[in-house]
Amino acid sequence: MELYDKIVAAVKGSTFDVVLVTGADNFTYMAGAAVPFLALYHDSPVAVVWPKRGDPTIIAPEEWAETIVTLSSVKKTATYSGGVDTFAKAVADALKAKKEARIGVDLLRIPEATLQQLKKLLSGTTWASCDGLIRELRAVKTEEELEALEDVAYRVDHGIFGTQHHVLITSTRSEMSLAEETRVHCLERGLDVIGGQSISQGASGPNASKFWPRAPYYGIGHEKKLKEGEYVRIEARYSIDGYWGTGSRLMTQGYPTAEQREAYNGLVAMREAALAAMKPGAKCSDVYKAMKATAKERGAKLVEGLALGHGIGVADVEAPYLSAKDDTKICPGLALVIRPVVEGPKGELLWSSDTVLVEEDGPRVVGWYKDWRAPYTANYTL
Repeated sequence: MELYDKIVAAVKGSTFDVVLVTGADNFTYMAGAAVPFLALYHDSPVAVVWPKRGDPTIIAPEEWAETIVTLSSVKKTATYSGGVDTFAKAVADALKAKKEARIGVDLLRIPEATLQQLKKLLSGTTWASCDGLIRELRAVKTEEELEALEDVAYRVDHGIFGTQHHVLITSTRSEMSLAEETRVHCLERGLDVIGGQSISQGASGPNASKFWPRAPYYGIGHEKKLKEGEYVRIEARYSIDGYWGTGSRLMTQGYPTAEQREAYNGLVAMREAALAAMKPGAKCSDVYKAMKATAKERGAKLVEGLALGHGIGVADVEAPYLSAKDDTKICPGLALVIRPVVEGPKGELLWSSDTVLVEEDGPRVVGWYKDWRAPYTANYTL
């Protein structure tokens, strides 16, 4: 109930009489219920109505209600049958006692057509964005959330390492087999391999010069065989009970060359710069600047135009961001992923994602199954 109590306090302290959230990720957060494929059912929307006084209510399709209540910390429900129109009516009925209220709604998530229907059904109410409130709530995690994120980060990292451990330079493994083996290893470690965001990827040699090789074919790897001397990038993104882990690790097919080591050492240096900059009172933009300065000092070929990290929680990518314009203060409870991207010696796009939890005594990297100050080196034989 730690998260539930935190939301109660935040809503009571807000300027809203009631908060309405409709986005799949915001619903997962506010309801405390991880519903598979929720974002894919556009004709079966869900919502949480959270008043300043009284108990929150879940709005859900009739056939889902029992499952959601079983998963959720919110036990009051209102159901509907049909599509988007009946959903709007159900939400309006839950808000009918608040006709003169100031309603905070996640404007970055709610479909415009649904919002207009609600305004017609609830004339006289005042509608305002609560996106800032939700962003702040989600950014600073509870202890339970931090424990969940550390657990999922470790399992994802272990899953990637499990795939790397099976690779031999003399074998004929393909990028597709890397992607599939990573998926299976993650399943074996209890990760939820569900939803449109769950994915594993293998990219090697020239294919690693693109973010998603062979787009638009999902970039999960193709039948290109790994070759000796290549850089190989393996990425996995999976969840447990609605909380996400994202991992990206690099492997060399044989002992790394001096150029390959230099590129990787640039990533390591930027990670260390980020950790050193994550001091109380510093801003995310300060961390970004420290990483950029380190890349310049080392001559690392940093790929421009990207944030160098982001938050993680009930979404695989969420606020805050390690970018030039995000002035979110570094504080205990943040969960961040450090993810700079550099060019390798042959134009490969190289990155190594690290999950960091900010604690009272500073940042702590979590989830490492091995020491990632060096890439994994594939063996010639077992």
